[in-house]
Amino acid sequence: MRDEDKRRIGEELEPGDRPKAPGRLALLQRFVNTHNHDFPADWDRLGDARQANAWLAKAGLGTIATDDEARRLRAFREALRAVLVGRAADLAPVEVRIEIDADGRTRLEPVAGGADGVIAAVLGILHEAQLTGDWARMKGCRQCEYAFYDRSKNRSAAWCSMAICGNRTKNRAYYRRQHP
Repeated sequence: MRDEDKRRIGEELEPGDRPKAPGRLALLQRFVNTHNHDFPADWDRLGDARQANAWLAKAGLGTIATDDEARRLRAFREALRAVLVGRAADLAPVEVRIEIDADGRTRLEPVAGGADGVIAAVLGILHEAQLTGDWARMKGCRQCEYAFYDRSKNRSAAWCSMAICGNRTKNRAYYRRQHP
């Protein structure tokens, strides 16, 4: 795969051509996938304030002012990734307000701007997905920890792509059995 195609992974492309998560949950998925640990660190879409603002503007999540705020967003992203792969994570508290639309549906909205606002917006999406039941299908790949939406009937998907991470895992297991 060419580098320009690899750079599109997480935005326009998904490993194994999986469809993105439904609705607003796709934005949370894209946020977690702003960096893939298999790629160079300078490809991180939240690497510094300039890179983060470019991605945040495209995603409609606001802006940040400093590289320290970009660092906070990266730490939050990794905490979300940890949750998706089943590890404990410490999410820093942020303020949200509850808004009620004309149909009586509630929605968590950020109180502040900057990194706190972005974090609150993403947490609002997570809360909404928990209420709809879609959160149960969000997973992190066992191999690369890439966030994906499990559309399998029995919710048993374990890898972002069977052809990539599933194959790596199975090949390693085969090698260990053949070379004890």
